[in-house]
Amino acid sequence: MKQEIVDRAIVLLRQYREILVASYAPVGPDGKPQLRTLKQSTDPLEVAALADIVSLDVLIGEMSSS
Repeated sequence: MKQEIVDRAIVLLRQYREILVASYAPVGPDGKPQLRTLKQSTDPLEVAALADIVSLDVLIGEMSSS
């Protein structure tokens, strides 16, 4: 796969991750999203978002190192 395509995909994946964090992470006292752990979450949508965030982190890391 062309490196340019991989780089664009990584940018899109990072943007999607940022949207998930902004949408589902509670805002801390400093005004920034604070990710909770799966054990701290009780909302099914937040749990799904956290699982996706973890998956995205792994995928982005693998794509960035290749």
